[in-house]
Amino acid sequence: MNVAFLPVYPNPYQRLLRDALADEAIGVDFLERLPNIHWLKTQIGRIEILHYHWLDGLYMNRFLTPAQVMKFVQHIRLAKELDYRLVWTAHNILPHQRLVPPLHKLIRRLMMSQADAVITHCQFGRRELLTRFPRRGPTVVIPHGHYRGVYPTVATRSAARKRLGLGADHFIYLALGNIAAYKGLDALTTAFNSVAEPDDIVLIAGRNRDQRLVSRLLQIAANSDQIQVRVGYITDEEMGIYLQAADVLVAPFRQILTSGSVITALSYGLPVIAPALGCLPELLTADAGILYQSDRPTALSQALYDIKARDPAVMNAAARRIADDLDWGPIAKQTADVYRACLKST
Repeated sequence: MNVAFLPVYPNPYQRLLRDALADEAIGVDFLERLPNIHWLKTQIGRIEILHYHWLDGLYMNRFLTPAQVMKFVQHIRLAKELDYRLVWTAHNILPHQRLVPPLHKLIRRLMMSQADAVITHCQFGRRELLTRFPRRGPTVVIPHGHYRGVYPTVATRSAARKRLGLGADHFIYLALGNIAAYKGLDALTTAFNSVAEPDDIVLIAGRNRDQRLVSRLLQIAANSDQIQVRVGYITDEEMGIYLQAADVLVAPFRQILTSGSVITALSYGLPVIAPALGCLPELLTADAGILYQSDRPTALSQALYDIKARDPAVMNAAARRIADDLDWGPIAKQTADVYRACLKST
């Protein structure tokens, strides 16, 4: 069997799933953008399933326009006419925006009505998706796999900290990934300032996805010796260094369904502080970090304070056990079963 993933993003998720699907005798093509009519017609008989991931990467660039949405709608109609099977993994219910235009919702209604199967990463995601966009076809839960072994690590934590210019006595709260409004990073700096002790450090690292937020964070960092903001693309080697240097990952999302950064941290035995939102309560156990109630004003600052009283060895071991249960082999088998069921359906 051959399938195509689209669109393909730089994060490791799709590569790891593709590699695991090879053991199920399934080949995967990577498509960075929406394929044209010629591709769809010439791949009939070779590619059997189109597996969609982050939908907005297929129908919008910088801005959302009705013309782009119509092009996507026409693509779906043609793919169905040519008898491709369609699978959608809903990594998010909707894009990470404060205001979501109706066109985004239209696309998701289309996918829920036209997909032969829909995959979510947790039971909450399944319930939320079906509540907002009801469908009769199969909607299955398949976990998000771990990222263990993706990022190289150095010999010791002290060596990692030395690479980052940080001391052995620091307690390091790490926020890692895209710097964007939905990440709640400004709330993190406020909460940190209310409980910080002299050896505490907040380290925010990632790509600029919101210039106004980045400017605000850089201004905050300029006035604090304990808040560091490092803006830019993070290489695999740097990812490993950040993960090994930190004491805890802090992911103070304003909204979230599935978090690759949280799964990355757990994969490397790093405890997590995060809100009890989306899939996170089904993922993070009490011994691997702290889930806080985001509607409580002091909950994040209390979590930052409380985590320091926990036993690091216990949390590290608990985080690794969670990652143990996210092995790509069973995930690939479940995904392959979804594909096979699609091909059997009429």
